[in-house]
Amino acid sequence: MKYLNVSILLLLTQSFFAQDSSDNFWKQYSNFQGITIEYREAICTPDNGRKQLLVLFRYTNTTQDKVELTWKSETWRNNTCTNCTSSSTEHLRTLTLKPSEVIEADGSTKRIKYNYIFGNFSKLVPGMTNQRLTNFKFQNLAKKTL
Repeated sequence: MKYLNVSILLLLTQSFFAQDSSDNFWKQYSNFQGITIEYREAICTPDNGRKQLLVLFRYTNTTQDKVELTWKSETWRNNTCTNCTSSSTEHLRTLTLKPSEVIEADGSTKRIKYNYIFGNFSKLVPGMTNQRLTNFKFQNLAKKTL
């Protein structure tokens, strides 16, 4: 029985540390017209892929309105903006929030584009360049009441 308790304790400890967070504290990015946008960096393995650093976001609607946010996600890698002059729709984001709703990314998937920005892979393989996310911006952030 003693070994079973130790095994359960080890299993719980391992699952607690499965997502090796770089920074567990949320930092405020913006408080935009009643919408609080926060971020944190975390080492994640989304969709059972490769271990990587992601910037995760949490959105809090502090209003009693259903709203839609839109913006262009601009990213700087090694201090150079990689998409600032791009007219591609690839970096456009849209998010709908219900009244008082909180949406918080956990790093388990990269399918929801507004939830994260890719930072870098934890381990490079041959052929990869060593680029790191050095800044990001929600360009042309707009809110519409639905």
